Amino acid sequence: MSGTLLKYIKQLVTVSGNGKQYKIASEMQDVGIIKDAAMYFTDKIEWIGTTEQANELIEKGEMTPNKIIAAKDHSVIPSFVDSHTHIVFAGNRADEFNARLRGATYKEIAEKGGGIQTTVTATRNASVEELFENAKQLAMSAMKYGTTSIEIKSGYSLELEGELKQLKAIKMLKEALPMNIVPTFLGAHDFPKEFKDSPQKYVDILCNEMIPRVAEEGLAEYCDAFVDLGYYTVAQGEQIFNAAKEYGMKIRMHADELADVDAAFLATKVGAVSADHLLFVSDKNIEAMAKAGTVATLLPGTAYFIRMPYAPARKIIDSGVITAIATDCNPGSSFTENMQLILSLSVINMKMTAEEALTAATLNAAYSLGIADKVGSLEVGKEADFIILNSDSFNNIFYHFGINHVSSVYHKGIKVV
Repeated sequence: MSGTLLKYIKQLVTVSGNGKQYKIASEMQDVGIIKDAAMYFTDKIEWIGTTEQANELIEKGEMTPNKIIAAKDHSVIPSFVDSHTHIVFAGNRADEFNARLRGATYKEIAEKGGGIQTTVTATRNASVEELFENAKQLAMSAMKYGTTSIEIKSGYSLELEGELKQLKAIKMLKEALPMNIVPTFLGAHDFPKEFKDSPQKYVDILCNEMIPRVAEEGLAEYCDAFVDLGYYTVAQGEQIFNAAKEYGMKIRMHADELADVDAAFLATKVGAVSADHLLFVSDKNIEAMAKAGTVATLLPGTAYFIRMPYAPARKIIDSGVITAIATDCNPGSSFTENMQLILSLSVINMKMTAEEALTAATLNAAYSLGIADKVGSLEVGKEADFIILNSDSFNNIFYHFGINHVSSVYHKGIKVV
């Protein structure tokens, strides 16, 4: 089989799971570094070893590359998996951001009809084509920073036709872009203005009308809900998730971002794949997540952007919880598609090591989306999704912060950046 050989790689960081699709605790420190490495690939990874071994195989006629790339003084890592985003939306909230800089809190802005509701109004008025084009620009920008797999949520219409419009835009992205895209239905992002005084009526509409329709049209793999102070209660979240499971959807959720409301425990109870945010998660619920195998997806960009405490990453990792990190790219509380920035925030402000952050942004994030059998690490048989960095060590992502370290990005063996 003819393919491409990448050799003379200064540092190949495989993040191999060693037979597992995720890493926990001290396992996250082992990122599988091979020096003077080589990787042979087609659309999938066919072989990994050293440059010396590759040269020997070529001499024996056992490897016949049709293209050889010398990656001297470069390092190679798996492409990033951004497992929590909201990039399908319309409108701009720069004015609200400026208000926060002057002291307004996220909660105060929301209580005045701003926040998510601002984006809801703009998104309801946008066409599916407009939503697609806006999200396409963000997705392509994310790719330039090394992301080739991304989860995208709806949640900025809060009514049936608008949510379907967002999900259809996500489907268009999936068909148009060289990325792995995982769609999530987030009709329970907030309560629409029309139901502020009768929230349970909207919960019933979600369960009896919206979820069945989304499932019928096959537009989402996951169902999400914002279970937190001032948003959905634990009881409402449980009702929504049970309805979603009846229609074959898997569960991921916004949990304990603004306060400890036991949302993380609900995640373990309903079998959620991932509980995200967790700024105020309790010690007992960290232990519950570790026992249940629930992924903790931490979003340091949000804590940074809205000036909140960071999630207790050290405690979460040390307790044996499967830990991922993601951008939470959205127009109100974390407007960045740059996973390299998220890695930097993770090590500086959440006290993760470089190895833990890389594992969380690749293999563990892929596991949270159910695609770790295909991406998230550089292992024979997986898709050839990887980044060639313009430095000789992956540690430079963290050391020389605030710049883009990507030299090129590959998805399924094809250079996309």
